[in-house]
Amino acid sequence: MITQIDVRDVLVQMGHGHPDLVTRPTGRAVRSSIETELARLTGRTVVVLDFTAVRIIDCSCADEIVAKLLQASLTVASPYEAFFLVRGLHDDQVGEIEEVLRSQRLALVAETQSGLQLIGAVADDARVAFEHLAARGRAGVEELAAELAWPLELVRTTLEELAERRLLMQDAGRYHPPTAAA
Repeated sequence: MITQIDVRDVLVQMGHGHPDLVTRPTGRAVRSSIETELARLTGRTVVVLDFTAVRIIDCSCADEIVAKLLQASLTVASPYEAFFLVRGLHDDQVGEIEEVLRSQRLALVAETQSGLQLIGAVADDARVAFEHLAARGRAGVEELAAELAWPLELVRTTLEELAERRLLMQDAGRYHPPTAAA
């Protein structure tokens, strides 16, 4: 299942006439609105947060919206299993979100013009494995180990960690990044 949320539309529904995500109270209100929509979900879901029409996002809003949604999805028992994917970020927005995520040891998948990438705190091995899978599509542990010329156990541990952090999805022993077409 895929749930798409246009963050600018959330701002408009809240009565904000500008496309800027600034101030902690604005971030809290946007997150609360998104959480209301997410509360209706069940099962495994790719949640696409679309920032295309958002002009600015500061660190306080990145924390209130992105980091807190990620934290809640990873720690709270809920009827859905969320895999977050962000799209439409400008370079400066990526920087703001990445700073917040790194400080909290969080990460998420971003859809960029050059493809999928991880934003936030991720070990180098995990980043390489993710990038390889993003380019390839899907792979099992043994396939990826052979392609990367890495020990099987390193690949298994790396993929399991990425899946546990909901940066990769696992289906029938094969791993793949969450996408808007998942």
